[in-house]
Amino acid sequence: MSAADWKSREVRDAAELALSYLSATDPRPEAPCDAIIGFGVFDLGLPRFCGELYTRGIAPFIIFTGGLGAGTGSLGGPEADAWREALRASHPDIPEEHILTENRSTNTAENIAFTAELLRETRPSIAFGAGIRTAVIVASPSRLRRVRLAMCKLQPAVRVIRQLPPVDFDAEHALYARNGVDYLAHLTGELDRLVAYPKRGWIAPEPLPPEIAAAHAALRGFMLSREPVDPAP
Repeated sequence: MSAADWKSREVRDAAELALSYLSATDPRPEAPCDAIIGFGVFDLGLPRFCGELYTRGIAPFIIFTGGLGAGTGSLGGPEADAWREALRASHPDIPEEHILTENRSTNTAENIAFTAELLRETRPSIAFGAGIRTAVIVASPSRLRRVRLAMCKLQPAVRVIRQLPPVDFDAEHALYARNGVDYLAHLTGELDRLVAYPKRGWIAPEPLPPEIAAAHAALRGFMLSREPVDPAP
């Protein structure tokens, strides 16, 4: 998307506001959590950030979840496997037994369900709601809020704390452009999902604040004048 693609400053402001809302994080936990869960995408800076959290003593386990899906991009394989490789490169001293991967899932609900299954079958001592009662979640900035709401709906016994490195709109746009994704359409689709998914029982309900609803309307109006919004994964 070039500068010429922006219809007006209103659209740019709406997109930046949407990303700020979607990527909101929580205060850094004061006490250690039970696990760090990374939800895969093509941004390999995020698994390195998970390693930084681990080395700061935020949690004793790292779990990466993600197979071949909408976020695979140019990774060349399952997201969780690519994230593990990136983590091993940046933090080789983290013990292998402290890193778990779930590499079959293709959407957020499967991320959570298949991770729960993996833990029950291979690490029952840290299953959701048992060993894992508090989890730090790391996901792409645009998806982070939806991941939290999905966890709240599907694993209500687990308290989730959102964490991310600093988020820059232009850097995110460039990253998605390199992976062939129209970032305006992507942001619009994420807001669409926050509105539609609670009715389907996929995420916990959280009505959009008025200013975010207005940004959503501005983005949808602009996108509908151009092309269809990206399909929901």
